[in-house]
Amino acid sequence: MFEYAERYGHRFVTLVDSRETGKEFEFDQILLMPTARGYRALVELAKEEIDPRVMRHLSKVWPPSTIENLSFFAMAAAVYARSVAEPPARIDVGRVLLRTAAFCLLRCNRRRETGGGCMAAKGLGRHQVPKCVKLPRDVEASWLSLKRYIAAGGSVVEGGRAPGAMKVDFTLPADYYPATSC
Repeated sequence: MFEYAERYGHRFVTLVDSRETGKEFEFDQILLMPTARGYRALVELAKEEIDPRVMRHLSKVWPPSTIENLSFFAMAAAVYARSVAEPPARIDVGRVLLRTAAFCLLRCNRRRETGGGCMAAKGLGRHQVPKCVKLPRDVEASWLSLKRYIAAGGSVVEGGRAPGAMKVDFTLPADYYPATSC
């Protein structure tokens, strides 16, 4: 445990939105999550990219804290998909959040233990976003790839891509043999 406490905050991976805005987002390699500055930057970029009509609809369904939390996940996946992933993909953050809200309402309305209805929409403190809200599969795949990329420590250089950043080169000595046999 002390080993992690000493390393926290020393290993940052920078994700650059090289194809669109050129903004940089810092992620902590130990937690596989953005730093506070990276989180704020992702949320602000999501607010810029989401259509105002979609944002008005989402604000009727969810409180601002839930929108902020989910837009960070979707925006991080979108930046990774368009800047690092090969081939690049386009993820519409507003559409992702609308789909997420629709699935959340369906899931929560069928619950008997909560009395029905979305707990996030009610603004109840008992609502746990990861249990109720599931990101759509296309974004979830991109989010998992982003986490692998951060864990590998691949910092994006101008024109760099994920396969090159995560490549490992090693050569075995000529006299190498395994210590045990299969």
